[in-house]
Amino acid sequence: MKIKWLIVVCVLLVVACKPNKQIAAKMEISANATRSLVNKPTVVYKTTKDFSDFVPVIMNAERTKIVSYPAPTDLSLNSKPTKLKNDYLLDNRGISENVVFLNYTYEAYINLKIAPSFVEMQKNILEKYPLKEMFLCGSRYRFKEEVNELNALIDAGFPGCKKMDIVPLGVTLDM
Repeated sequence: MKIKWLIVVCVLLVVACKPNKQIAAKMEISANATRSLVNKPTVVYKTTKDFSDFVPVIMNAERTKIVSYPAPTDLSLNSKPTKLKNDYLLDNRGISENVVFLNYTYEAYINLKIAPSFVEMQKNILEKYPLKEMFLCGSRYRFKEEVNELNALIDAGFPGCKKMDIVPLGVTLDM
């Protein structure tokens, strides 16, 4: 009888000590969220026209297909870029040098039930080469007074920031 109880107790201990998959998954999500907050890049850019009210999507390097786009529920009016001095903008959405802007305002896109199809998005690209300049200025969370500090970086010529290679509208590369 003692051996049966000992086996039952051992089984219970093994089961009780086994990590809970849901807890482990939540801990991993929390760790990933913390890493992404710390690593969120500071992207400052300037466009050929004012696209600040229009939804950005990311195309492949060849600009032949959209590779990343938000769901309407991913956006809010706070997703719009922050205006800085000299027509520079601070990205609040997550753009790259392959960004294009759709002919959907943030407000209109947020009110959609589902994201447009790829075909519909391709038809609604406002400009395939909207960037004039783009700078990566380190982690977003290193700034205490973000707008003031970024405006000072603009005045100083972006010291410590990486200037991205931008292919301007109408320029073709010889290979």
